[in-house]
Amino acid sequence: MRALAPDPHGLAPMTETAPDGRRAALLDQIGAGAPGLDLTRAALGREVLAPLVDPVVSAPWWDADWGGLALAGRDLTGAKLEAADLSGANLHRARLGGVVGRSARFAGANLEEADWAEADLSGADFCRAVAGQVSFAEAMLEDARFGEASMRFANFRKALLDGADFAGADLWGADFTGADADYTNFRQARLDEANLSDVNLTHADFEGASLTKARLVGSRLRGANLAGVKLDGADLSGADFSDTSLVRLNLATCRLTHARFAGAFVTGTRMRVEQLGGAVGEEVAGAYEAAQASYLALEQNWRSIGSHDAASWAYKRGRRMGRMQAGVQARAAWTARAPRALVQHGYRWVADRFVEWLCDYGESLSRIARAFAIVILVFGVLYGLTGGMILEGEGRATYNPLDLMSYSALNMMTANPPEIGIKPTGRIANLLVGVQGAVGIILMGLFGFVLGNRLRR
Repeated sequence: MRALAPDPHGLAPMTETAPDGRRAALLDQIGAGAPGLDLTRAALGREVLAPLVDPVVSAPWWDADWGGLALAGRDLTGAKLEAADLSGANLHRARLGGVVGRSARFAGANLEEADWAEADLSGADFCRAVAGQVSFAEAMLEDARFGEASMRFANFRKALLDGADFAGADLWGADFTGADADYTNFRQARLDEANLSDVNLTHADFEGASLTKARLVGSRLRGANLAGVKLDGADLSGADFSDTSLVRLNLATCRLTHARFAGAFVTGTRMRVEQLGGAVGEEVAGAYEAAQASYLALEQNWRSIGSHDAASWAYKRGRRMGRMQAGVQARAAWTARAPRALVQHGYRWVADRFVEWLCDYGESLSRIARAFAIVILVFGVLYGLTGGMILEGEGRATYNPLDLMSYSALNMMTANPPEIGIKPTGRIANLLVGVQGAVGIILMGLFGFVLGNRLRR
């Protein structure tokens, strides 16, 4: 009796018990097309059966063209395949819906167009299988191995793939919609034009994989490894890249509408503002604190590639998210009747809103110029209303708009009161002159600061 490899899922080791008797009975059942096969722990792999084939008389259980167990087109619904070895078998168009095949071996088998819907195949081995258009819809495939398998246009919709290994597999056009595939290995796999929409890919490993024109709409890629991934033309709309490293990737041809980047490490990655559809996903969902973190990650990335206009956009959006979060907290404090929190968050909202209006968070020269014009106009009107400006040599107040606006403008731009034949009189007028001078100094300094930043870029 020869011991086989232990089962990783805790089943007893496979053994070739009474190999001639049980195997012969199982082969007779397969050859006769018997339903309800019980192949639990049966060793019926190509290497085992090939020496038993008579080169003259063909066996009904052997597929001579394929070189393996003949199960093509068979209805194996309800068959027991747990820990069975069917490596190299021909299961072309076989119906295996709902079968239990935990830790079974199908390495090198022909699974083209076979139906495994809702089957339990945890820990099964499908390495190097030929499985074009195979269906694993809603199947349980945790820790299953598909290394170097050919599975073009395979159906994995809503399948459970946690810990599965697809390293080097050809999955062109495969459909994984709604699947759960955290900690799954897709290294060097070919996933061109595959559909991975709404898939849980948390901590999945895509290093060196090809995802050209793939769809990952709404997929959760938290902590995924995307080193060296090819994503030309991929649709990443609504994808969640939280806590993911996006280093030196080219996303310039991808769709990134409302993607999420909170906590992601993004550097050297090519992308444009227009690809985001106007906002990151966290902002659309009303998660303003996470949105602020998302814009911070994008800002740092765009600075790393020298895209200063894009970095400025991300910086301003991030500051705006901080203000909106303060507004949410202020409303919550008002509802909870917490005056201290209301004052704290309310002040932050008002201050941020004023800074945005004044200079767009230090990014807009035109807004500062607008503030200059408004201050000049307001103080010119106040000088006229108070009657505090008199003409030198005449001693009478002037209400001439040109005189008042000229004095107001020059007072904003000089350290001392302007000497243009007009001087203030009275406490209120002198107080207004002093206040306007202070405001002018602040705005001039702010203008110089913003201008200096723009010139350094």
